[in-house]
Amino acid sequence: MKILEGLRMAFISLKANKMRSLLTMLGVIIGVGAVIMLISLGLGAKEEIGSSIEAIGSNLIAVVPGKIDLKSVFGKNPSEMKGGVGFQANKLRPEMAEFIQEKLPEGFYVAPIVIDTRNISYGSNKHFTSVVGTTENYPRVRGYEMERGQFFTATEINRDICTIGPEVAKSLFGEQDPLGKQILIGGHRFMVIGVTAPKGSTFFIDNDDIVQIPYTRMSRYFGKNKPDNILVQAPSKESVPGAVTQIQRLLEDLKLEDYEFTVITQEDLVGFADSILRILTYLLGAIAGISLLVGGIGIMNIMLVSVTERTREIGIRKAVGAKTRDVMFQFLMESVSISIVGGILGIILAFGGATLISRILGIPNQMTLWAIILAFFFSGGVGVFFGVYPAMKASRLDPIASLRYE
Repeated sequence: MKILEGLRMAFISLKANKMRSLLTMLGVIIGVGAVIMLISLGLGAKEEIGSSIEAIGSNLIAVVPGKIDLKSVFGKNPSEMKGGVGFQANKLRPEMAEFIQEKLPEGFYVAPIVIDTRNISYGSNKHFTSVVGTTENYPRVRGYEMERGQFFTATEINRDICTIGPEVAKSLFGEQDPLGKQILIGGHRFMVIGVTAPKGSTFFIDNDDIVQIPYTRMSRYFGKNKPDNILVQAPSKESVPGAVTQIQRLLEDLKLEDYEFTVITQEDLVGFADSILRILTYLLGAIAGISLLVGGIGIMNIMLVSVTERTREIGIRKAVGAKTRDVMFQFLMESVSISIVGGILGIILAFGGATLISRILGIPNQMTLWAIILAFFFSGGVGVFFGVYPAMKASRLDPIASLRYE
């Protein structure tokens, strides 16, 4: 039997039982759609995370309190970590950043980061935002540029001054020039000396909706004198590994134990994010695979029902000269047709679903041709695998017994 003839007969059979055929395809449609969406959104999420990590700063090194194992997705066993996860005291101090800055070679910039959230206001305009206590090195470390005014200097570290992001400027001042204006941060007056240029979001955190003040003011007014982290910008990517070793040694010189801090690089963060995405992809891919398996079993079930329903037809075909392989090929083509049509519908579903989810979550939709081709051939493989047994059963029917079947 020719392939085109087999396909024509298969589609006639599908058309004769539209609803049954559609319900049979559901497992394949969902499975193929899920596989393509996972690949597309997974690649998009990987790109977004990579961009977000790069946006934090160039060649960045972060010192964080406590021991964090980024090489293991699930971290260390709490029993292996002194103090336990989440119960390790923060031993970092702002002066440690100054010490590290003095000891590192020229070209490195170090800044302590103390983060708080506060209500800020100007006149009757109020806004709730993140407040960062830091030093004059913050713009270099985080890659900020100034749109208006300037960032505070080392000599101004004890003044009640601040810089604000463009979103804060828009919320408090509208079209007014904020430079020189006094704003209230948690009830304390600060003079605006600069507005940072738009920077966008990092890990869903708006870098434009932020206020920076000297860390001495954060400690004096808000009682926060322990950095959430210390950031170090290296002059080049090649200098990062050596700097990590030197920073670890310097912190040990400051009497910090190994379990009281962790030095993290951007490559560590990228690797950790990739590990998380890979595990999620495997888990969700397994779910999609189960859906395809269920879809394949559904195809086999319907094809076995079809063999039973068409027993007399099979007997007539064999009586007029159809060979065993012709009958087998016909039913195999019907099984493959169901799975391929389901795969095509799954591809359409994946395109629409991935586009919708990417717009809602703001994740790039990286739908690739190879993922579509892979899913298409995989759906065809499901049809072949689960269609072989019904096709063989149909081809082995005795023509005389089939003609007598009621």
